[in-house]
Amino acid sequence: MKDERYILVIADGSKEMEVALQYACARSKKTNRKIIIATFIEPVDVLTTQGVTEIMQNEAREEAEKKLQHASSIVKEATGVMPVLHLREGNIIKELKALIEEEKSINVLVLAANIDEKETNPGHIINSLLTKELTNFRIPIMIVPGNFSKEHISHIT
Repeated sequence: MKDERYILVIADGSKEMEVALQYACARSKKTNRKIIIATFIEPVDVLTTQGVTEIMQNEAREEAEKKLQHASSIVKEATGVMPVLHLREGNIIKELKALIEEEKSINVLVLAANIDEKETNPGHIINSLLTKELTNFRIPIMIVPGNFSKEHISHIT
């Protein structure tokens, strides 16, 4: 990944993820950047037998891989280029920060905010980043409203 610049998007399977990906793809095409898609598997925090824990971890990994596959298909279709994929295990914010520190070529994180009028929280990751972690990042965080259409994204990028 030397001398290349990357846009990072988190694959969480939400509607907003697709908006963030569409925005990242549009920016990628205009700025000649590539895209990294990351997804995270949170630790299983349940008191149970080891066998059940392993089953839960395997199911979480399968689900995370599906999210990555879905997100990468969106990027491939929109840009013609396969994104770089990362699947990490651990606390989402800690692993996100670690990924950004390890991959020096990442120069922006694109997220899309929850636009559900009944929900005041813009999303777990955005809320955590804005309230606790913003000053600990070396890159800008771009938050796109989750209700942007492809046409609107095309118009503003």
